[in-house]
Amino acid sequence: MLSIQLGWTQNPKVTPKKVQPTPAKNDTTKKKGKGNTSSTTEKEEPLEIINAKWLKGKTEGGQEFRILKDKVVIRHKGNTLYCDSAIQNITKNTVQAIGNARMLGSDGTTVNSRTMFYDGNKKVANASGNVVLVDKKGTLTTEVLDYDVVSQVAHYYTGGKIVDSENILTSKEGTYDTNSKVAFFKNDVHLVSKKDKQEIFSDNIQYNMVSKMAYFRGKTKILSKDGTVYANEGEYNTKTKVSHFRTKGNARPKAETQEYILQGDSLFYDNTNRIGFAKGNARLTSKKDSLIIDGDIGRFWGKKGISKVYGAALMRSISNKDTLYLVADTLISIQTKKENSEDSVKILKAYHNTKIFRKELQGKCDSLVYNFGDSSIYMYNDPVLWDRKSQLSGDSIRVLMANNKIHRMLLRTNAFVIQQDTLNNFNQLKGRNMKAFFEKSEIRRVDVRGNGESIFFALEGDTLLTGMNRVICSDIDIRFKEKNKVKTITFKSKPDGKFIPPHELAEPDKRLKGFLWRINERPKKIDMLRQRDKKL
Repeated sequence: MLSIQLGWTQNPKVTPKKVQPTPAKNDTTKKKGKGNTSSTTEKEEPLEIINAKWLKGKTEGGQEFRILKDKVVIRHKGNTLYCDSAIQNITKNTVQAIGNARMLGSDGTTVNSRTMFYDGNKKVANASGNVVLVDKKGTLTTEVLDYDVVSQVAHYYTGGKIVDSENILTSKEGTYDTNSKVAFFKNDVHLVSKKDKQEIFSDNIQYNMVSKMAYFRGKTKILSKDGTVYANEGEYNTKTKVSHFRTKGNARPKAETQEYILQGDSLFYDNTNRIGFAKGNARLTSKKDSLIIDGDIGRFWGKKGISKVYGAALMRSISNKDTLYLVADTLISIQTKKENSEDSVKILKAYHNTKIFRKELQGKCDSLVYNFGDSSIYMYNDPVLWDRKSQLSGDSIRVLMANNKIHRMLLRTNAFVIQQDTLNNFNQLKGRNMKAFFEKSEIRRVDVRGNGESIFFALEGDTLLTGMNRVICSDIDIRFKEKNKVKTITFKSKPDGKFIPPHELAEPDKRLKGFLWRINERPKKIDMLRQRDKKL
């Protein structure tokens, strides 16, 4: 029911009736001209008063007004406005709603606030004070909101919050399209998952309330109990916890857990299953082991404790005393539990074209296994190693470390050791198997077991050759002094040897069968780094 008051005097005897909307005298019109495609003059549809228990009309400054009170209802273009009282500007086709304002859109969207200004010509509502927008997918709360009832787009500028079935999002500024169900957030954006309390902090987020996808175009951090993801561009499914990020500027995306950091030009990360995939200059860092692995592509399976880097892969095992460098086509890191223990051990496997470098040791082979638990290195398929002055080879080699230094070396099948002396002669030792013992990164002892043969050149000082000893003996033990000089040789059983003076030496006598000096294959750190740098 609508009660009418004319002028300024209340008349309780007026019979209630529906009042037809009064068009403004100077309604806004659309005229044909520049920037207007309409060919005829079109009047804007005036606001329609549906209900009010008290109404007063007046004219002021050449404009017509209506003042309405108590259970006011106004309709326009399928949208209905409810409030305690309102001031309608008939001339400008606007209304100021005061107290418990509520706009009900034609699509079912509602906007509640303490006050609301609605422009019938622009079809825009400006809500203020405890604003709450509700649609089928979520709820938006803020203090000040602009809502376009035609485009169904809402804007807030003084801080707001959107809550849907999965997440809570807050930001200083935001836009929400109630039609497409897409929201845009900027400045101090914070997203919290209701289910697992996972958090996202970002400069800006585009969020789809149907698919639950979040898109980022600014500095972003995704924080969960299992790890953190950092990126400046990409998308994240807040429901499945799967993200895909790309490099923006100099900022490369990375995923970080308590044990690992995975980076790349692009990054895929499944937070629930702790699976990561980095493409383009991938880098995997093991915090516990001070280990960095670079390659073209990196994969990480956190629950299984397995990571894989391939494509000109380079590993650096960093220590205070010396850094171990390792290159291969593919590097696989495996974290496994020790038997009957909660502790774990890491194993690194290298496949194809493998090279290693340390100050006191360099080597190459086809395949390699590095056990971080006992600091041992296993080399397979044509392995060869060089220490300061020696070359060591065999069908397989095992290197044992102690206190970050070479302690022992085991050469299995076709073992061969070569040393070059000051006159460029080659001292040689071969056998079925060998054990080499080191002290301060220099050979101190070699034990040959089976099919032993040796050639050692006798020198007077470092400049005069006095002859060559050639001995065949199944088992041989050799002790070395400093600078890899022979101290003693012990032949265990039935040695067959001879001493050849210099003038009787022929070139074939100077080489044992299988001799191959491969010094040109000795890895250099700069070449190993360049191999990776070519990819950058």
